[in-house]
Amino acid sequence: MVKKVIDIIPPRQKPEGRAMGMPLPSPAPDPEPGMPFLAQIPLAEQEVKPKIVFNNKNYEREQEREEIFKPEGGGFFKGLPLKIGVFIAVILAGMYFWDAKFAQAVIKIWPETSVLSHETRVAIDLSVGQIDLARGTIPGFTITAEKIVAGDAPATGTKSAQGRARGAVKIFNNYTNPQTLVKNTRLQAPLEKFQPALEGDESPWFRTTESIVLPAKSSAVAQVVADGAGEKYNIEPSVFSVPGLAGTAQYTFVYAQSFEKFTGGSLDSAPEVTQEDLKNAKTEIENRAKEEIKKELVAKAKEQGLEIADESAIKFELGDPEIAAKVGDNIARIGGQINAKASVVAYKKSDLDVLGKEFVLSKLAEGSLIDENSLNFESSYAGVDEAGSMLSLDLSMRAMVYLGMIPENLKKGLSEKKAEEAELFLMNQPGTKQVEVRLSPPWRFSVPRDLDRIEIKTILE
Repeated sequence: MVKKVIDIIPPRQKPEGRAMGMPLPSPAPDPEPGMPFLAQIPLAEQEVKPKIVFNNKNYEREQEREEIFKPEGGGFFKGLPLKIGVFIAVILAGMYFWDAKFAQAVIKIWPETSVLSHETRVAIDLSVGQIDLARGTIPGFTITAEKIVAGDAPATGTKSAQGRARGAVKIFNNYTNPQTLVKNTRLQAPLEKFQPALEGDESPWFRTTESIVLPAKSSAVAQVVADGAGEKYNIEPSVFSVPGLAGTAQYTFVYAQSFEKFTGGSLDSAPEVTQEDLKNAKTEIENRAKEEIKKELVAKAKEQGLEIADESAIKFELGDPEIAAKVGDNIARIGGQINAKASVVAYKKSDLDVLGKEFVLSKLAEGSLIDENSLNFESSYAGVDEAGSMLSLDLSMRAMVYLGMIPENLKKGLSEKKAEEAELFLMNQPGTKQVEVRLSPPWRFSVPRDLDRIEIKTILE
């Protein structure tokens, strides 16, 4: 293979700047014939080039390649086991600290329960100031009230208030002779003037209220009143005949005439007080007084935190009702007032509850406990005691009871026991129905040694 030599001729140096009038440098001599150009350039002027060496070694093993290209110092994986060890040590130290500071056991116990019920009689004694369990008495208190109570009652009697129509008429005497009309002379209006129409024995007459003397060819005004009661006699203006002159020559010459509508006719009735009404009004006012004074006593008892033993045992003192009405008065309601006093025996509900609770506790078997939230008392009035001096109440009591366990003793028995052992220990306790053991932190498998970190809860169902 023929080796090729390539000569690279560098550019000639350009003359540096010179001052005016200086001679130009002499040109380089021409190369000799047959000599390479580079050989003719002085070594000092030749450019030194870096030597490039190509390594053509073949990497037969992958391991050698990894060793050659492995980063200096090992990178992330250098010292990895140490880092993992430190991390695990920190985690374990944290878990130990948490367990040491916050370890806890919550023990839930469901005991076997039963219902205890009793009944007893309780006396309310006004002479004592405290509860006496042995005698079964609680203190009593007297509440009194006094007030004036007003009331009324309806009047049931009635009397007629029927009205007769009245009006003025002008009576004419057109006859040649004078005419005298005595008092209560009848004047008759046309039947069509009565609305509604007259019925049965209802008369169509109006009567003069006084005597009237009428000279010949004269007239006079007179007052008349209807012969019957009712609104139908309130007739419109009309012409009246004189029935008493019928069959005589004067009948057509003597007559009357009204110019305004008659008024006052009615069939109403008015109330009237009877003797029975006065008696009923007295009873009504007394009953009203009892109701009002009773409300007064209940309000007073509530203000003082007391309860009335029995409202039917209230003692009333009533004065005589003051009633102004009398028999025959035309009024619709009979009013009056009365002075009322009342007293009653009361007691504190809290005293009854305390006595009931103490009574229930006295009936508990040894080692049993009571669920106070389940206590229920019901009382009813039992009347006066055998001596007749005190009111009595029948008291019924119910409560849930269970066999008691001493928490401190349980904690000592549970300390440092594994969860399974703790459950077995609790289930072997008398009266235990169900248990649940919860340990924290989650990785703890035994009850803490410190008794203060053991919490026992009793679950009642």
